[in-house]
Amino acid sequence: MSAPDLPPPPGHATGPRPVQVHLHVSHAQPAAFAGGVVVVIDAIRASVTIAAALAAGARAVVPTLTVDEAQQQADRLRQAGHVVVRGGERGGVRVPGFELDNSPTNYTPDRVAGRTVVFTTTNGTAALLHSAGAERVLVGSLANLGAVWRAVEADPRPVHLLCCGTRDEVSLDDVLPAGAMVEQLVEAGRSLSGDDSPRLAMLAWMGARGDLESAMRSSRGGRNLIAQGLGADVSTCARLDWLDVVPEYHRVSGEIRAGG
Repeated sequence: MSAPDLPPPPGHATGPRPVQVHLHVSHAQPAAFAGGVVVVIDAIRASVTIAAALAAGARAVVPTLTVDEAQQQADRLRQAGHVVVRGGERGGVRVPGFELDNSPTNYTPDRVAGRTVVFTTTNGTAALLHSAGAERVLVGSLANLGAVWRAVEADPRPVHLLCCGTRDEVSLDDVLPAGAMVEQLVEAGRSLSGDDSPRLAMLAWMGARGDLESAMRSSRGGRNLIAQGLGADVSTCARLDWLDVVPEYHRVSGEIRAGG
């Protein structure tokens, strides 16, 4: 905390089409996203699971904040004629009674193709709903890195890379995909925001990209999953560009669908 009698900090000019990194969802107010594009990053595991579900042919993913809301949404959608699968986790494990958990490899065509997935997780779905005021909200990770940056590289609007974190803490597993996207977007002509968050993320990425799996396993999110016997999911989430899909959240319908 700064001294209360300090003057405002000096401003720094931002160039065209800036890219900003928010190292934790609590670091950004929803109003900051107005007029921009947000890429929500919950790299272990929600972002990858959502992309995997859509790549496997799910009609849509419906993010919900609580387990009770997920059940209510599932009931409403079934009454409207949808075939519904409930997926998600609390504390890393499948919600009791749900058909699926938060493991990307479980979202296979035989389980989700043509179905609507109602989805709730500890961090990722809350960040999606936090971003709803942006003009466009996408879901990104290492797994669909190339697809996401290609979707936003030419967009004239500011891009916000929103790291979900692990509960209330910054987590390296989200910062690494953000840094990778910063590097590629700067190469495509975007400028950095005035604060140091995008620079920190890019430096983290540059230091880890030689052994991404080790970096992801050492992260807060990675360590948590490994302690639960879910290290295979960390390896899945550390793989680059194995999903060619851009999940896009539509706030009017409340659905995430495959965009471009």
